[in-house]
Amino acid sequence: MATYTSFKDISLNSIRVTPHYNIHPFLEDSSTPPALKQSFEESGILHPLIVQQAPNGTFELICGRKRLHALKHHFKQTFAPCLIIPADCDPYAFFLYILTDQQVHGLLTPMEAAFFLKYCLQKIDEKEAINFFLPRLGYKQQSTILHQVIRLLTLDENIQRQIHHGFISDKIAFELLDLPPEDRSSLSKLFELLQPGTGKQKRILLLSREIAQRSQQTITTLFEEQEFQYILEHKEMNAPQKAHSILELLQKKFYPQSSDAEQIFKDRVRILNLPEGYQLTHSLNFEKDAVNLTVTFPNLGSFEKAWQRKELFVE
Repeated sequence: MATYTSFKDISLNSIRVTPHYNIHPFLEDSSTPPALKQSFEESGILHPLIVQQAPNGTFELICGRKRLHALKHHFKQTFAPCLIIPADCDPYAFFLYILTDQQVHGLLTPMEAAFFLKYCLQKIDEKEAINFFLPRLGYKQQSTILHQVIRLLTLDENIQRQIHHGFISDKIAFELLDLPPEDRSSLSKLFELLQPGTGKQKRILLLSREIAQRSQQTITTLFEEQEFQYILEHKEMNAPQKAHSILELLQKKFYPQSSDAEQIFKDRVRILNLPEGYQLTHSLNFEKDAVNLTVTFPNLGSFEKAWQRKELFVE
């Protein structure tokens, strides 16, 4: 796998920018992030561009699109030190350069991993890619995982950006793959608006999918119902409150019988007129008939006195 690379100052005008090997094409390259600008100003180029030499004497950019844009358009440089990969570079070494360059700032996001694996399979046998690169990406060496990650490329670009920035986890993204495109879009817009955590995202997705299937409609038409629109358009509720209300409404629709039972339960408890400090609760979704009585005391001493006088129960 050994390959001979070289560092050399080359003309930035001789570098061709192509879509090849870009592992985040859904991001804008024609901008200079503030952190990158500050790093160049304070320390210069610590992370050189990676290019591959072409037969006609030019170079193809492999890694460093934002760095190249910053050097040319912000700092007005004409030359820069680059790591030059020879045209006959071994494919394993070639992709390892890309992976190492991108992992300087941490593990690849699920979307970056998907594009990286797609490019790997263009030059490397699938089994070898699974054994060599999946562990380096933080995944188990399984063919199903390889294809599942690559399937993320079928998602809309907006959803890809949400996954890349961590607004949608890879687990939720894999669930979205099994939905029609319209429903994927509706849920992703909802997640972008409300920004719920992964746990709430999963509950919203699973409940809405089940309700839609049960009522023979799409998730999109479900969220177009007036009850949901009222919550989403409410001007006084913030995003977390809307997410909580959406979940409550979904649960009521998912457990319609328990919603009726809940109201009956509250009415019966209200008639009991329990003393202050007494609380009666039921099992989740009335899965069991048993109820729980909770008695609150201001301190342990109060409880001990009540226990000794056998005053814990209301006659």
